[in-house]
Amino acid sequence: MKSSTYQRGLLSSTQTMNVSLGKGTQDVALIVVNHIQHGPLPGLRAVGNAVIETEIRFADPVLQARAEQALGNRRPTIRTVVGLGGDTSTHLDIPAGTLTEEGDDGAALSWQAMSGDIQSGGLKSSTRLNWPELKITSEGGTLTLSSMALNGNAARENAEDPLGVGEQVLTLGSAAYSGPSGSSRDALTLKDLKVSSSSTLRDDFYHGGVQYNIGQLGFSAPGGLQSLTNVQLHLSLGHLSREPLARLVKTLQTLGQQTGTVPEAEDLTEAQRQALTDDALAVLKGGPVFAIDRLSFTQPGGDIVLTGKAELPGASELDAETAHMLASSPQLALGLIKVQAQFRAAEPALRELLATLSPKAATSLESLVEIGYLERQDNELISNLAFGGGEASINGQALGAF
Repeated sequence: MKSSTYQRGLLSSTQTMNVSLGKGTQDVALIVVNHIQHGPLPGLRAVGNAVIETEIRFADPVLQARAEQALGNRRPTIRTVVGLGGDTSTHLDIPAGTLTEEGDDGAALSWQAMSGDIQSGGLKSSTRLNWPELKITSEGGTLTLSSMALNGNAARENAEDPLGVGEQVLTLGSAAYSGPSGSSRDALTLKDLKVSSSSTLRDDFYHGGVQYNIGQLGFSAPGGLQSLTNVQLHLSLGHLSREPLARLVKTLQTLGQQTGTVPEAEDLTEAQRQALTDDALAVLKGGPVFAIDRLSFTQPGGDIVLTGKAELPGASELDAETAHMLASSPQLALGLIKVQAQFRAAEPALRELLATLSPKAATSLESLVEIGYLERQDNELISNLAFGGGEASINGQALGAF
């Protein structure tokens, strides 16, 4: 925020803020005006302490004119009700519109009306957004996103808590991309996408995860259009020590507020750099665990699944000098890492996939079984990867040191 002014009246007030988004020559200047209706004393309005109508416009008149044209001279509305206890309820409406780029490309962005609600009270907040359709058209093709929704909630333990816990869920009914003139080359279709993220706190350690679930995914391949169903990617990062992580986040937030951007290493003072290093080291010594809880999809012949996790059992012995050495020579950190992973696939499904991607790869499948990198168990092919102490193995067979 570059500047702010406030004009208070008996029953209404106006706050005007000049805001800059971005950095350097790429920044965009905005003017944000809050039109505030309130009583002469707190609590005299039946709906709450205040009602705020927020207006946002570009400082550049040319950009503002383009925005008004794109929206058909209809304004977005942002209305916030401030309750007697300080709780806020904000409703957002953005009209449907079309924005066309100037030039030979003639790219166009069009969208249906979007609406949303944001609730905030005390240490808790919730969000709900709905966007029926967004379409991008250019000479390179057309991308259409349909039935988008975002729902989430968050809670903090106290006012000083920079992390909090909660969950967010993004859903997308469908996405479709087609090449120029509807060409099937490089075509992509997606149905029933759900992306969910969550964070929890247990025994003074944070645990977070994100899950991607796709009902159906279609794409172009050398063998033609292919389709995968029930695509899942579930990732998690856990056992993050709470106190140093909170300090780390607070320091970065403070630096971001001071500079208005993500701070660069060269912009830090020695004290700031040392504080960040100490807290990052403390988080590592807590023994974080990264996991691929599931990466899978379904072929007509069955499921293909990958799971795995990476740990730092040697991190508890780290000191500042060793951490600095590892930062300078990352390859030395291999001795601290322990990795376990398992690949499991129905054999017909794996053969189908390899034949689609590379017929030569499909013919080499049997040789991988013969040398023991894949093991047959009933109708499945399984491979177990282990890495620790700088050495790796597949199905118990040593691959040598790294």
